[in-house]
Amino acid sequence: MNTTLCDESELLTIACDPEGFLVCLLSVIGLIAVAGMMAGLTMGLLSLDQLNLQILQTSGTDDEKDQAEKLLPIVKQHHLLLVTLLLFNAAANEALPVFLSRIVTEAQAVLISVTCVLLFGEIIPSAIFTGKQQLVIAAALVPFVRLLMFVAFPLACPIAKLLDRWLGEDHDFSRYKRKELKALVALHHKQSQKWLRKTTRDLTIATSSLTPMIEESNGKHKALYGSLHVTAPPLLSTTRGFSSSGDQEEDDALPVDSDATNESTLTAPPSVPMYSPPPHEFGTATPLYSMTGNYLHNDEVAIIHGAMDMSTKTVQMIMTPYDKVFMLDVEERLNDAVMVRILASGYSRIPVYKGHRNNVVGLLLVKRLIVLNPAEEKPLKDLILRRPIVISPDHSCYSILNLFQEGRSHFALVTPQKDLVTACWKGNADIDPAVVDMLGIVTIEDVLEELIMEEIVDESDSPHSADTYMDHVRQRGLQRATIKFKTMLARVRSRHNEHVEISIGESSEGSAV
Repeated sequence: MNTTLCDESELLTIACDPEGFLVCLLSVIGLIAVAGMMAGLTMGLLSLDQLNLQILQTSGTDDEKDQAEKLLPIVKQHHLLLVTLLLFNAAANEALPVFLSRIVTEAQAVLISVTCVLLFGEIIPSAIFTGKQQLVIAAALVPFVRLLMFVAFPLACPIAKLLDRWLGEDHDFSRYKRKELKALVALHHKQSQKWLRKTTRDLTIATSSLTPMIEESNGKHKALYGSLHVTAPPLLSTTRGFSSSGDQEEDDALPVDSDATNESTLTAPPSVPMYSPPPHEFGTATPLYSMTGNYLHNDEVAIIHGAMDMSTKTVQMIMTPYDKVFMLDVEERLNDAVMVRILASGYSRIPVYKGHRNNVVGLLLVKRLIVLNPAEEKPLKDLILRRPIVISPDHSCYSILNLFQEGRSHFALVTPQKDLVTACWKGNADIDPAVVDMLGIVTIEDVLEELIMEEIVDESDSPHSADTYMDHVRQRGLQRATIKFKTMLARVRSRHNEHVEISIGESSEGSAV
């Protein structure tokens, strides 16, 4: 009777053919697993960024370096990997209805196929292979993927070669363009600013929670301090013994009242143990942003943007116009008036011309004037002048920076007639102002200002007239003399007080005897 029912029925059941039913059932489960594995590998491997893998291979942890080293060769074979995984995925999906139709009806087969393939063959594997452990899972399955690529190579290789020829081999779209990279840095900086504000707010809350401090004494609670005066550490450490004008003061300066310095420290009574952070944790020379290596500071972002913009800027964009350049005539004598003019200009390198400003004969280094006596009035033409760099206005900022790094000079003349000027200098001939047009000058300071996106200001940047400069020199000399006088006066008073105390002590001992 059972044999007759099995012969009449087209579907396999456990009752009529247990072995055939189990084979078909296991085949269905295996095909769903294979389809899910192929779908997960397709999503997990092809979504890996080659640039991120290269970054991990260079600067990741030891485990990340090993994982990236395993995955990078496979991910680079984009089309071969894609065709291999899709071939096995398609084979599993096509074979699934064949085995399902042997054990269930057509309607049930469609329902089971759609449900199982969608849920267990697509959604769940894709979620697993693209989750937090994506790199770990993908690296662990590299040998299995290599085996699949070897098996499917005869069929997958021709298709992959055709795709390489039609679409190109390079499918690494993660290479950022210049504007995209700048935007990425700006977004990273925006996140760091949010973290910095949150950290500052948390520190403020933690500081306010320290007040008031209570100490138990003789069974009674006494409020020690109603508030604690806390001052944030400076970003840069200050050096004792230097005034704001940059001049070094005397070591034994006037005594400073100790109460005046208490505002910059965290004060507490001796009975309360104070926490002294180590220098590497909270030193005066350690800014807050330097302790957070994962975030970018404003200066870092500015330098990154400046470095990327410099390649698009020419020398003409950053140069100082020629009519604003301070220059000296080669026929001038280095007397007191000229020396004061040079020092008042505030420049360390001054171009020297002969007859006409366009006829530049050399560059005067101001530091060499320290050995000269203004009373001798030595002619400027008797000094050794250096030849500045000559560069065209269309040169990039990086090209002039590379020239400055060679050490020949940190000063360059900008002119379209670069070769003509160089030829005149080699032949010791004068430069014809009607032929050569000097546009301006560029110094290494100009290039660095473009790099850091900020102006570099020092004590000599503000030009003065000769009279103003001499007044400034006299005023600084008077200030130094005043400080020395006050120091000497304080010493005299201190020694006088010590002498008086000794005299009083000796007289009191004599009267006691």
